[in-house]
Amino acid sequence: MFTNAKWLLVAILIGVVGWGCSSGTDQKQTYISGNLTVADSVDATRDFSNIGFTIISRDSANADADTLFHTLTDTSGRFSGKVTFERKRQYPAIISRNKQNLARVGVILADGDSVQITGELPDLNKTLSISSREHDAMTQYQRIGKSFQRVMRFARAGRLSGDTLRQELNKWSNLYWEVHQNNPGTIASQLSARESIRILQGLDNQKMMQRIRAVQENDSLSDLGATYGKNYIAKNQGLESALAYLDTLSSITESKDKGMRIGMERIKLLYDSARVEKAKEKLATFTNEYQKDQMPQQWVESMRYDLNYLSPGDSIPNFSFKDNGKTISRDSLLGNPYIIEITRLSNRLYQEQFDRTVVIHSIYKNYGLQVVTIPLDDSQVTVDAFFEERLKPWPVASAGAFDEEQLRKEFNIQFIPTRFLIDREGNIVRKYVGNEYDDVIQGIQTIIQKDKEPAS
Repeated sequence: MFTNAKWLLVAILIGVVGWGCSSGTDQKQTYISGNLTVADSVDATRDFSNIGFTIISRDSANADADTLFHTLTDTSGRFSGKVTFERKRQYPAIISRNKQNLARVGVILADGDSVQITGELPDLNKTLSISSREHDAMTQYQRIGKSFQRVMRFARAGRLSGDTLRQELNKWSNLYWEVHQNNPGTIASQLSARESIRILQGLDNQKMMQRIRAVQENDSLSDLGATYGKNYIAKNQGLESALAYLDTLSSITESKDKGMRIGMERIKLLYDSARVEKAKEKLATFTNEYQKDQMPQQWVESMRYDLNYLSPGDSIPNFSFKDNGKTISRDSLLGNPYIIEITRLSNRLYQEQFDRTVVIHSIYKNYGLQVVTIPLDDSQVTVDAFFEERLKPWPVASAGAFDEEQLRKEFNIQFIPTRFLIDREGNIVRKYVGNEYDDVIQGIQTIIQKDKEPAS
């Protein structure tokens, strides 16, 4: 058995597709046809019959698979038929002969679509081809993705920067947008819109908002406004405008899942804006509305902890470690604003963000800004290796300096990297999880502006 890299979509895309498509129970159909043959070097009889093609569905990893479609080829290697399914997404398909599974591939099923499959045994990894409206669009999306990742590797290596990097990012955002526009209604169109908008965040926010507004009435993409658009509106038009925008998105969506996610973003926005009591009120309403849904309960508990113990204005939990013989702690840092980051140094996102942190520290250290890193890596070798080819311009705790379980509990670390921006009094300005860190400069400037205000 093998994995055909060209057609077997990676797991993360399956997750996005499953989330973005309708979860209704209306039966849908796709027409399947194909021609599977055998190389003369293996079988010179030219009888290509009894090659099996089977599409299965499995609701969860532990569930038994249901057979959606099964057929055998005729003597010419041809097969055809209709497959019935409940929702558009990628399904596993198995090619077999003589009770032996030869290949497992991914087939995207969409209502009314036609899928054509060709290939020659035994070298299916080179000869297998799957074509349909959905698959052809996905091929475009994946081709752009491979090239874009190559460009990003150049950027991470320092070979692209400044205006050149901005031009490249704009170019790739536009290419993704073309795939979105040229393939309406496909999974690839949804994924391309998401990637185009994600690239524009912080690069060209006005264009980002134009594209968000262009797709926000598409129910499968309405969450983009809640994820990216609300922060832009809050920054430029104020909190009330951002909340009103989320209300508009809620009125547009008919999906319970999307409505739930928009509700989560509303609570998070109130929390980030130090509207703690209002956030608690909305969280209570949210909890009651979705009490029968298991998925958001972990998020609810995490959000409740942040609101009670880690809200803007609360003191950061105590911490202490030695760096080059000097004690670094909450008390020792009083009087200076600082960023405390908790992560694994091996984390890819942290590595991508590291150079930006160096630049931020370099610019704002004149205002007293400091950075403190608490690594969750188990080995000091990993910590030392990270800084072998990098600057180490701020204190870094040793591996194992903290009880990881206790640290995760006190700082409510659900994802890494997680950072906190702390003011001169040792109080939390904001918590940043993952890519939320893009907004940290706004928080730093808030501290600087507060320092300039005359004492009352």
